[in-house]
Order: sequence, then structure tokens, then C-alpha cells
Amino acid sequence: MQNKNLENYIEFLLSAALQRCRNIYDAEDLTQETLLAALSYMARGKDIQDVKAWLLVVMGQKFNDMLRKRYKKPIVSIGDGFDILDEKAIIQLNDEDDEAENVRKAVAYLAKNYREVIVRYYMNGQSVSQIASELSIPEGTVKSRLYLGRNHVKKGISDMEKYSKQSYSPITLHISCSGNPGLNGEPVTLIKNDLIAQNILWRAYSKPVTIEEIALSIGIPAAYVEPIVQKLVDGELMKKVGNKVYTDFMILTLEDKEKHIPAQKKCVHENFELFWNAIEKALVKLRQCAFYERCSFDARNSLELYVAFNCLDYGTYMTFSEIFNTEQQFKERPNGGRWIAFGHVNFKEFDSKEHVELLAHSYSGERIARFDKYANSEVLEIHVYGADGFPCYPYYHSADYTFFPENTDIDAEIAKLLYIMHMGIDPESVGLNPEYLKAIPWLTKCKIFREEEGKPVINIPILHKDEAQALWNLCTEAKYEMVKDLKELLAEFYKGKKQEIPAHLDSVPLQKQYLYADNAMLFATIREAISRGKLHDGNYDNDRNGVHQPPCPMVLVIG
Repeated sequence: MQNKNLENYIEFLLSAALQRCRNIYDAEDLTQETLLAALSYMARGKDIQDVKAWLLVVMGQKFNDMLRKRYKKPIVSIGDGFDILDEKAIIQLNDEDDEAENVRKAVAYLAKNYREVIVRYYMNGQSVSQIASELSIPEGTVKSRLYLGRNHVKKGISDMEKYSKQSYSPITLHISCSGNPGLNGEPVTLIKNDLIAQNILWRAYSKPVTIEEIALSIGIPAAYVEPIVQKLVDGELMKKVGNKVYTDFMILTLEDKEKHIPAQKKCVHENFELFWNAIEKALVKLRQCAFYERCSFDARNSLELYVAFNCLDYGTYMTFSEIFNTEQQFKERPNGGRWIAFGHVNFKEFDSKEHVELLAHSYSGERIARFDKYANSEVLEIHVYGADGFPCYPYYHSADYTFFPENTDIDAEIAKLLYIMHMGIDPESVGLNPEYLKAIPWLTKCKIFREEEGKPVINIPILHKDEAQALWNLCTEAKYEMVKDLKELLAEFYKGKKQEIPAHLDSVPLQKQYLYADNAMLFATIREAISRGKLHDGNYDNDRNGVHQPPCPMVLVIG
């Protein structure tokens, strides 16, 4: 047989080799070894009668030699065109070899559309047509993804240094929101206790990025990143544009949150009357109300704190909206929510000693839980602010606080508990978990209950709905007066205090971009009022052992 006739058997041999090797590079190598053996045999003057049968026997021997050679030497086989070492070389690396590890890592970090064709073609030995059929995509798309995937792998190997700080020193991200959370506590619960989700959001904050870029930077293969990204996109914490995603809310550092606190304190101290005059008028009217007179000492202080918090919180917001002629829009969110998210990032473990001023001026905006026709009441509402700036017992959290299941709306459950205790109703008769009664000793420490003659008594203001309306009316009047008093002052104060955010992030309301330009003013004003004798001085800032626990700015409304 002439040497040139061997060319007629190349396609036949390659097909047979693929069936054995399951990947194109080994198949090409095995075909070449078989052809070389045939040429050597013929060069010695030997003749081959049944060419196909002879070639298959030789191929079998060469394949067994290959297996014996590699029995204790696992390989990473990257196929045609990868050009990792050079265009024609097979990457045969010991399983412990660093380069083998880098190749596996680079493939693992590919996005799904590239990863699935690379693995199918090079690792599983599938043809382009077979891949196209199984994935229901054109063959041209398969070839394009193979080409781009190879380039990504090459780049990934050369860029392995990016698998760096965020992969071994992850950040922690905390989310808050304005508006109404979803039924399962979204958006907070979307990343709660999920360090991977938190680091994905931070990686995608400064600019839109691909899944591969996220995977590489946080050191987690793309296959694990993809479902988390999808959850965050579905939950509307991220947006997808083409093959890239980005975090769709404002994230600040602790330094961003703290930098304007000294200026805010100075502004309040020097202009206290402008912040307080309208509130003082509201408090004078409050103290003349019959519902105020019937309250306990703690409940009166609770009412006064509530009025001060409410007027300052909404008064500064309304003043801002008047100055900039803008309002926040709370869009409909999945699972019944209407919220605007914002967050802050920690690069190291939080040290309270380094952030004393931030903690001292922290509070949570008004939360309202409402029920229509609960038990014997037409309306049941609870209105509450989180006075977190005082170092007090927070009623909604304790190291031993296991009375309410996770993701429970604690404000709503406490409203029900307060109502049945006030009305003397058996909790089981209205479907309230009797286990919640075990929370009463803790709530007593928080001054929500007090003890009289060995029995728990509600220690916060309880108002009928008509009385509550009178309270809202005097607060509303004060807030509109505050806008007139503060507009000129704050218009000047806000200059130069807008938070810088990424240029592509167009969904952040202006109020959020100035959020930490005025957020410390509430507590700065409260403390200034206490120091000037305008509010009861309970020495709340020195509460370390529950001795000076402040009353909660909380009102229960029953109608």
C-alpha cells in the first residue's frame, strides 16, 4: 500500500480515536501515533492487507500505552485553539501542578453560556452539532462561545492575581430601607447572613460587571454565583444590562455616614430655636390633652419623645423636599413591598469605640403596624421609632430574645400582645401564640410594660383613634411650621454635602444622596433639648445596665 493512501483513512481514524478518548486533543494525538506506526511498518517493507482492521488493532495498542503512561498522572486536556502553551500543544499537567489548578479555576469562573460549551466540547468530547442540538442553539453560536470561552480562559489564567483580597478578606454589607418591606422582610432578608450575596453586591456597585468578573474577584466559581445574582435581580437589588449586572441602590462606607456629623451638631447647637420652636408649641398643646394627663410618668415621656421624633424626622424631610422640589417615589416591589434600599459596607469587624458618634445619632424611622377589625377592635395600630442613639435595651432584640420566630413582624406581634393584655383577652382565643407572653419580662426592662402589685401593666401611651387624630394634627401643624423656620438655614447647610454615587446609578432618590447630610440632626436636637430642660432628663446616655432606660417613642392606637 502506498504511503499516500494512508491519507484516506485519517477521518476514519480520528472518528475511532474520538470514541476512545472522548476529547479532540487526545484523539488527534492517538491518530497521529497510529499513522506513524503504519508509516514505520511500511518503511520496513511490510505490506498491510486489511488496512482498517490493522489500523484499529494498532490504535488499540497505542491507546492502552497512553492509559498506562497516564495511569498515575491525571491531566487537564484543553482542546483545539486554546493556545495556553502553544496552538498545537496538549496541556498534560500533573493534578497537583499549579498550572492545572489555574486552568480548572479559569474554566470554573466562566459564565454558564461559555462554561457549558467548553466543558461539553473539550471535557466531554461532544461535537459542535451535538452541543447545538442539546442546547437548542445554532452551531455558529457554539463555535462563537468556544472561541470566546477559550479567550476568557487564557485571560483568566493570566489574571489569577485578581483572585485576591475580596476572596480572602470579604466585606460585610448591611441594608436598610425606607417604605414598607416585603412580606418576608425584603430587601433586608435577601442578603441577611449571606456573605456571598453581600460581596457580590459590593463588587457590582462601582460599575456594571460580568458574572466572570464577580466570580474571579470574590474567588467563587461562576456556577455558584449565578443563582445568587439571579435572586438579587429578581429581588430588585440588582439590575441586568446585556451580559452585565450592577447593584441598584446606594452603598456608603462608615466614613461616608460619619463625615457630616460634627457640622450637623454645630448647626443644631447654634440654631436650636429654629429646630425646636414649633416642637415646643406642639408639646405645650400635648400637655393639655386629657389622654396625656391619664398617662403614667414613663408614658408621658414616651409621648413627648414620640412627638419630638416625629416632628424632627418628617420636618427635616419636608424641608428638604421643599428646598429641592422633589419627593421620593416608592415603587411596587416583589412580594408586596414598597421600599427604597440603601446600605453601608464594613471592610473590617465593626468596632463601636471607633464609631461612637455614628452610634449616638442612629435611629430608625417611624414604623407602623396596622390591623383592621382585630379581636374586639375596629382598628389596632402601633407607631414606633427606634431610639438607637441611646445606649438602651432595644425591645426588638436581645441575646436571649427567642420569643418570636425569625422574619416575624415584631412590631405587629407586640401590638397584638399589648392589646390582649390591655383588654384582658385570652391569647389563644384570638390566635396569638401564648409563648409570646414569655416576652413580657424583657419588655418590662424596655419600659413597654411596668409592674404593679406583681402584675404587668402597659407602660406606653394607649390612645383612642380620635385622640390619636388629635396627636397627628398637632404634629402636622408643627412640621409645616418647621419647614418655614428651617428652609433658609438648611438650604445653605446642604451645599457641598451630596453623597457621590456611581455615574450609572440613576435610581437613587435625591433624598438618599443627602441622607447622611442631616440624619444626625434629630438626636443632636433631642440632646440639646434635654440639656436645656425642654424634655425630661432621664440621663439616658449613661444607660449601661438598664438603670436609665429611656421610654420608647411608641404609641398604641385602639379604635
